[in-house]
Amino acid sequence: MSEYTNKLKLTLWVSAVYVLSFICYVPALLEQNGIIIPNGLLYLKYLYVCIPAMAAIFLLVCGQNIKVYFTRMFSGKITVKYILIWVICMAAGIFGSYCYSFIVETDVFKNTYPAVISLLTSCIYLLVTAFVEEIAWRGFLLEQLPFKKIKSVLFVGAVWAVWHIPMWIIRNSLGMEQIVCLCIWTLLVSVVLGITYYQCRNILLAAIMHATFNICYLAPIQYNIVVLTVIIFVGILLYKKPGKKFFT
Repeated sequence: MSEYTNKLKLTLWVSAVYVLSFICYVPALLEQNGIIIPNGLLYLKYLYVCIPAMAAIFLLVCGQNIKVYFTRMFSGKITVKYILIWVICMAAGIFGSYCYSFIVETDVFKNTYPAVISLLTSCIYLLVTAFVEEIAWRGFLLEQLPFKKIKSVLFVGAVWAVWHIPMWIIRNSLGMEQIVCLCIWTLLVSVVLGITYYQCRNILLAAIMHATFNICYLAPIQYNIVVLTVIIFVGILLYKKPGKKFFT
């Protein structure tokens, strides 16, 4: 009975997150279709990234176990090993972006961050938004799922990818091909973040990793997918113990 109740709660949470998140972009969608919208309503889109965390905190408060969850989110230590993994992921993104820049004869970093202040501003903004997202997706949803770890990581990645679609369509005006690639990318990022969180049990590290992917991986998404796939494959080979699954 408790398992059924938990599944129902998670289904309602995901449904509420999808609906409320979409509502945040409804004013922008209406404006794009020629309907005059008060400027104040257009700021709703900035709440989009906060909706999952707000919904998670609401459920935790109602269940009177918010302290337990936040304690668990920060229960692990960020050791040298995890810092090294973060550095490798960051270096791979920077290297891949510069390789792309060399191939197409442009500077994607200079184009994206024309000044140091823009880089610092982006880092702060993306770290804050990543932390808010990680509270919901890894800190809450991943912890709640009754599946085996690999299934939970993939499930969260799929749900997380679908959640991004209104933003990709309405704000970024992306086509279907780009959205499919971004869904694959989001799923791969979720695998890295999920494994990182399971191993370290510190949501801050997951947030830093999340922000790193947004800051350093500036090549077109197809290139980033290849780079991250290689990182995951090599990581599994290096950390897999003989006769034992990477994680169950």
